[in-house]
Amino acid sequence: MSFVRWISASWRGIHRAVFANGGLRVRALIHPTGNQCNQPVRRQFGFTLVEVLVSLFIFSILSAASLAVLTSVLGSKDLMAGKSDELRQRATLRILLKADFANTVIVPKTDAFGQPEQAFFIGGSFGDERFLSLSRTGWDNPGGIERRSGLQAVEYVLRDKTLFRQIKARFNPIAATPVLEQSLLDGVERVTLGFYDGENWADNWLTGVPPDGVTTLPVLASVELEFTDGKRLRQIFRVGADQ
Repeated sequence: MSFVRWISASWRGIHRAVFANGGLRVRALIHPTGNQCNQPVRRQFGFTLVEVLVSLFIFSILSAASLAVLTSVLGSKDLMAGKSDELRQRATLRILLKADFANTVIVPKTDAFGQPEQAFFIGGSFGDERFLSLSRTGWDNPGGIERRSGLQAVEYVLRDKTLFRQIKARFNPIAATPVLEQSLLDGVERVTLGFYDGENWADNWLTGVPPDGVTTLPVLASVELEFTDGKRLRQIFRVGADQ
């Protein structure tokens, strides 16, 4: 018998048998002699395409939700920071106005050219960006380091929807005396003042040399701020260091 015919006869009886091994069905090649021709083929475990797509879908939903929460938190943080800054500005403005009104005095002073000024306290419409001008005491000078008095000339200005407080480095200034300006509050559309003399309210007040002005200060001063968002804020202060 030739070698080729022997090989053909030997494998003619090979058949596939299916048997159970611990619940796992495997196939093996059985030689006619009863010997297995190969090792059992084990099934490989893993994720199907559907399972992977579902997982990706769930992950994308969770990522979108997390991004929305993070965006909301950052937006709230910025909003709170803006509100906090706004409250700080308003508190600073109230403190300065209260101190300036409470320490207002009637004191003659000169302008930058050495000429006596006729007005000592002006509140209301100036015809320009100023709306309040006064003289006050209580300008601290610890140890008398600076050669100046405790008097201070103060003006409040509304420019480009921002409220400023201006003071001069000297109470009786010269042309070269610098003006120190402090930004107090943003977003102010209009400032309306009112003054109470003990009986009536007036929109404007001028304390100065008669007959242009009166010789007394108002008892109370009302400051109403109208903001660019339409909101209003009204505060009332007592005027005068001697009252």
